[in-house]
Amino acid sequence: MKNFRLAAAALLAAALCAPANAQRTPADEPGTRLANPPASGLSESEVAGILDMANQQEITAGQLAVDRAQNAEVKEFARKMVSEHEDNRNKLEATGLRRSRGEASSKMHGKHKTLNSRLGRLEGAAFDRAYMNAMVEEHQMLLDKLDRKMIPAAKTGSLSSHLSATRSAVEAHLEEARRIKASLGTR
Repeated sequence: MKNFRLAAAALLAAALCAPANAQRTPADEPGTRLANPPASGLSESEVAGILDMANQQEITAGQLAVDRAQNAEVKEFARKMVSEHEDNRNKLEATGLRRSRGEASSKMHGKHKTLNSRLGRLEGAAFDRAYMNAMVEEHQMLLDKLDRKMIPAAKTGSLSSHLSATRSAVEAHLEEARRIKASLGTR
């Protein structure tokens, strides 16, 4: 009986440790869409709250960049972010979903306040680089959240189709942000 318990304990320990030692699969990579994504545990109102928070951040940071950016391409990107995220926010409103602030959107809010404070202290080329770095990070983060948590949580057709359209726009924003960031160099 003692050997049986030891063997069972060893099997249990191996099973618990296996995920930590498992190799990464393509589905583990950021930005990868899963064929059958796991349930996210978010309600639709929490999903709407996260998306609303992301839109608000892009609008706020974009408005700051319109005022402070030195590079014309950065300034134009910022105008586009303000316009397209305001449009996305209006379309989200049209779904009629209540937006609730859960843990995920509250964390985003704190992170965004810190980012905006940091950007507010910069000027010129340093601002341009920091803003574009933030745009790459923010859009990658949102793309990951869409794929792994938000889209799987959508139950209504209106939210599901809005999130799919949003995903396409976020992916395009990410690619454009990466291109502009690369063009700015590290000077």
